[in-house]
Amino acid sequence: MPLLAYTSDNGLGFGVRAELAQKKPGVLPHRAAYMLQLYASLQNYHYHLFRYDRVHPGGNERLRLTLNGVYRQWGKDRYFGIGNNTARIRSLAGEDEPSRYGLIQPLLHATLRLQLSGSLVCFLALQGKWSHSASDPGSLLTLEHPLGIDGGFDVLVASGLLYDSRQPEADPQRGMFAEASGFGTLPLGLGPGKLLGAYLSWRGYLALFPWLVMASRVMTELMFGEVPFYEMVLWHGSLPIAGFGGFEGVRGLPFGRFRAPHRVVGSLELRFRLLERPVFGRPSALQLGLFGDGGMVWGGKSPAGDLPGSTLPVHLTYGMGLRLVYAESFVGRLDVGMGSDPVREPTGEITNERSLGIYLTFGQAF
Repeated sequence: MPLLAYTSDNGLGFGVRAELAQKKPGVLPHRAAYMLQLYASLQNYHYHLFRYDRVHPGGNERLRLTLNGVYRQWGKDRYFGIGNNTARIRSLAGEDEPSRYGLIQPLLHATLRLQLSGSLVCFLALQGKWSHSASDPGSLLTLEHPLGIDGGFDVLVASGLLYDSRQPEADPQRGMFAEASGFGTLPLGLGPGKLLGAYLSWRGYLALFPWLVMASRVMTELMFGEVPFYEMVLWHGSLPIAGFGGFEGVRGLPFGRFRAPHRVVGSLELRFRLLERPVFGRPSALQLGLFGDGGMVWGGKSPAGDLPGSTLPVHLTYGMGLRLVYAESFVGRLDVGMGSDPVREPTGEITNERSLGIYLTFGQAF
């Protein structure tokens, strides 16, 4: 199918996406699934992906294997510094804003899950990732020169426990998803640093009425050691999540708006089922979502030193959106979120401006 998406972080994008799910009675959510995506935006953001998901590989009814090959490129990503109170620099030259920089990250990621009992699962994940950044001499990233600006190759290993009782998986109506895991980079000497970390996450879903589901999420991550600046906006659990802000995090704040080695994010969402009608013989539904997100980061500071910015310890956003759910396995989502963004004026004063995030994308936020 043709792919059209838009986010306020990466602009309007186009591509193609193909998905195939092979069903088997008694095997959820499928026996095998394939997904191929080619996507690029007008702001030079690329997200090309191939995913293979196999339930019960080799006939073993306790295993699930997921393989991802990803090419990510941010042509105009933004770096605002490190810490919970960083202020955005007032742009005087449009797209040449001092926060802009480029980042390329191709990666391979494999996750193997072993069912222990019922909904309890343990997993082992292995990821190899190469990073390359580029920024102008006058950019904030170049001036601060944080760890990771010179790029490199890292291999990250993660392992932990999952409890997954979501039904159905793509658009849960009930159940929960909880994770406790640890991760770290292998000391190969090819990357910018060595880090260890812990990740905790909980997602819960409750059907208050047949037409209303309450969804909630809390996740936190702590990283220690030598942490590259680009790892501070990626979550290292079993599910690929990017951004403190952006379409998967605190919606309404720019992607990477606040970054540090430690962070916590919470979300509450009400999903109203407005309309149900079969499309091409498959069930489909239109949802209205009302949400509130919040979070904070801590444990790090910009190499250039702290500058006064936001005085709020927790950054809060709110918004609403529409979601189209097809065949219980495909979700198209349009979310609009609003928050507060501290801006440092040329005089040094701080102005708290309204921040708006618009996200036309795929999949529920959580």
